[in-house]
Amino acid sequence: MPSLCNQTLALSFIFGPLLEPLKYYSMKLFITTVFSTVLLSALVAQNESTGPWTIEKCVSHAIENNIQVKQSALQAELTKNSLNSAQWDFAPNLNASGNYGWNFGLNVDPVTNSISQTTRQTSSLGLNANWTLYSGGRRSQTLDKNNLDYAASKHDLSQMKNDISLNVASAYLQIILNQEILGVAIEQVRISQIQLDRTQKLVDAGASPQGDLFQLQSQLARDEQNKVASKNSVALSKLRLANLLQLDDPLSFEIVKPGIEAPEATVILQPAQSIYEVAVETESSIKSAQVQVSSSEKSVKISQSAYMPSVSLIAQVGTSYSDQIKLPVNSTVQSLPIGVVQGTGDVVVSGPELVPGGFEDKALGDQLNDNLNEYVAFNVSVPIFNRMTTRNTTQNAKINQDLADLQLQQEKLTLKQSVFEAHADAKAGYNAYLAAQKATTASEEAFKYASERAKVGAINQFDFENAKNNLAIAKSEMIRAKFDYVFKVKVLEFYLTRNIKF
Repeated sequence: MPSLCNQTLALSFIFGPLLEPLKYYSMKLFITTVFSTVLLSALVAQNESTGPWTIEKCVSHAIENNIQVKQSALQAELTKNSLNSAQWDFAPNLNASGNYGWNFGLNVDPVTNSISQTTRQTSSLGLNANWTLYSGGRRSQTLDKNNLDYAASKHDLSQMKNDISLNVASAYLQIILNQEILGVAIEQVRISQIQLDRTQKLVDAGASPQGDLFQLQSQLARDEQNKVASKNSVALSKLRLANLLQLDDPLSFEIVKPGIEAPEATVILQPAQSIYEVAVETESSIKSAQVQVSSSEKSVKISQSAYMPSVSLIAQVGTSYSDQIKLPVNSTVQSLPIGVVQGTGDVVVSGPELVPGGFEDKALGDQLNDNLNEYVAFNVSVPIFNRMTTRNTTQNAKINQDLADLQLQQEKLTLKQSVFEAHADAKAGYNAYLAAQKATTASEEAFKYASERAKVGAINQFDFENAKNNLAIAKSEMIRAKFDYVFKVKVLEFYLTRNIKF
């Protein structure tokens, strides 16, 4: 960051005179601040995008951006949402309803229960709740199962991250291996060029035949060809890692080349069984399979809960409205005739009573209040026969439980096989590396001897080229054996520590 600040100050010094005319304006400080901030951000972004990548940065970037990791993370989110639904399943549900309609022809008024052919408008509002009090343990078992499924999804996500980390480490080491082989190819070109220059002088002086010069020119061309092929291998390995990291500009991708030395043989001295016993306790795939077994056990209990009765509490409140409900208005006190006395013809009247002078629609608010009704009830449902559905569901759940048990056994067997193979490969890699070191040492001595003899003309060109090629092959094989051994040891260390460090 100090270097970036120095660049910013230098650029501000260069462009400072351009801002001089603004010194009399109040916006000068604001513009200078914005300019410096934008410039500093651009420099930081450029430094981050073009700087070399360490193994830690590659692994971190791959974990954050890999599509498979994102898919596993989304799967974990799905199981988390299912867990949240299972938790809220213990709460009652609450629903509101309402309708407004028109009736035509013969119909029954749902508010007054009167039958008529009058066109009418009616409305109703309702609020109902249903709370399951007991369901044979289904909800509690479902909650436990969703907890386990969520834990399994997190283990799956962790396993995916582990797999990506190993893939990135392998691709990273492949780049370094190809760079080392490129270094050997460059050295071979340098040696061939020196030998060609020396032979050219001998040929010019008449001390060596022209054929030796042609032979060296041919060897130099082959070395140049190997150099080009090695460069292409480096470029392709960088491209593979850049694509694994899903970079937008893979061509500008560069890595930090750490000093990787062959590790001590400490880890391969441990018994493979002890490494497996540690790995089986930490391997995410094993943990996921173990949790899936427990989840399948909960599925069996969930299926069996369908044999049990369920009890729920129901509560409802509602009201209604009809445009056929009328209220009397302008009422007066009157005595109305109710009959005639036979014989006398006297009219019999009722006592004074209110007689409406007319009617008007009852107000909506009054109707909603007057027509209010409540309902509370317990509901018990006892399963008797459901066409063997519960039995078959339970049997399927038990079969899935057996499958989960077998999957756990398979995961343990696969892990054990992988650990034992990695342990054997690491031991073989170590022995191959020691043998390659000895071969390289012998080839170096042979080439040194051949070079000394070539200086005095005591060896023919074919034998010299043979010694040089043998040295190049020995160095390349030693580099391959070294990195093969390093990666296999890192795999064993990963089983023990769940970390990749160089």
